[in-house]
Amino acid sequence: MIALDFDGVIANYGDHVSHTCYNVDLLSLLPGQQPVAICSNQGGMVFSRHNPERYPSPLRVAQRLLGGCNFLRRYGYPVQTLYISAFHPKAADADIQAVAAHLRDLVSVIAPVWRVYTTERARKPHPLMLRAAGATVYYGDSPEDAQAAQAAGIPFVAVPRFI
Repeated sequence: MIALDFDGVIANYGDHVSHTCYNVDLLSLLPGQQPVAICSNQGGMVFSRHNPERYPSPLRVAQRLLGGCNFLRRYGYPVQTLYISAFHPKAADADIQAVAAHLRDLVSVIAPVWRVYTTERARKPHPLMLRAAGATVYYGDSPEDAQAAQAAGIPFVAVPRFI
């Protein structure tokens, strides 16, 4: 199963709170059309209540994920699995649990198989999400993505960050 990071790979990384666009250049890096998984850290949403200009809310994250899944499906890459880490090392556990619960309510209709994690061991660069997705290759744009792939024992494809 091909696994993809989200921000900076499928959707824009910069200005992601107010504007979303999708990375058509990613399509030329992918092999033939097939189901894919998304494995993404979204821990910043825990800070959205206090800093909404910088961090997306759970609703905004879900909107972006839905748009990204629709984009991929339109080009022959239906998202079978959606794994999101809501954990952030600088956030209080109660706040992480609250945004994760909100996101869970929203993503349950986006992909057939999904999970929103709340623990550090699920946040990249740990390999838990990639292993849970059965990933055989991981496309990402950051050093932590490369580290997660290495920890999972799978190849990593570096995607130029889509801003």
